[in-house]
Amino acid sequence: MRLALAVFVSLGGLVVPRLGAASVFDEFHGVRSTAMGGANCGLGTSNDTLYLNPAGMAVMRRYAVELNYAYSGFDDLTNLNVSVVDSKSSPVAGGLAYTHERGDPRGADPSLHRIYMATAYPISDAFAVGLSGHNIRGTFVDNGVRRDVALYSGDVGIITRLGQGIGLGVSAHNVVRTDLNRMTPLTFAGGVGWDSSPLAVAADFELDVHDAKHKLQTYRAGAEYLVGSTFPIRAGWHRAPYTKADGTRGNENALSVGGGWVSPGGMIAVGGERSLERPKHWEIVVTLGLFL
Repeated sequence: MRLALAVFVSLGGLVVPRLGAASVFDEFHGVRSTAMGGANCGLGTSNDTLYLNPAGMAVMRRYAVELNYAYSGFDDLTNLNVSVVDSKSSPVAGGLAYTHERGDPRGADPSLHRIYMATAYPISDAFAVGLSGHNIRGTFVDNGVRRDVALYSGDVGIITRLGQGIGLGVSAHNVVRTDLNRMTPLTFAGGVGWDSSPLAVAADFELDVHDAKHKLQTYRAGAEYLVGSTFPIRAGWHRAPYTKADGTRGNENALSVGGGWVSPGGMIAVGGERSLERPKHWEIVVTLGLFL
């Protein structure tokens, strides 16, 4: 049942549009994050944790491979992603992921490659630590000028289980500064989750401090339910800051949903997110997964 729930967690990323990768400066975070509002810091039960809280890779024994395709209609951006998380082969969990982003020929016109390598260690049955390194390279148009990027940064995280299915997680993203902090913003996140199959719920808070004048706060919440140990249903919400067309700042609310099919050996999922303030701002994610 735990494996099915983990698949469900990954799976849910399939059926609605999402905002997370709608800008060239934003990362792809996986299907589970898409369909559940991005609330994963305290759960860590899918490959998405590799990007959001690397300590979550050591939460449960698994060997999971995911292939993801994401498309944002608003910015005409496409993400192709593959990830592998292995916490079965040794006591130290490991993860590897690659994302290629391209599209938006009338705007940023990016061709970007993102590579992630992560590891996590379970200090006890109830506590784990993790870290990751990532590299971003390629080109995109910034203020009318094409620029080359070759950036290196990393994340750290911890996660703990308190019993009764309750989990707490804390992570820091992009702790290594780069010369393009819009693409590698220093962000702190904390989350709480309750995972008791067939139901899981989670809530996260994120603070982006890369801009000293504006501390950007994001709130995320979501839930998932596994029907008949086979069909995951997921829904979520998040509230995040954004810059309006006139240059002023505002907060954007987005709703997400997801669903799919899961078995002990693999899964198929679809999910996404849509803005309530900007109806054309949406993204959809499709995923295939394999469990070894």
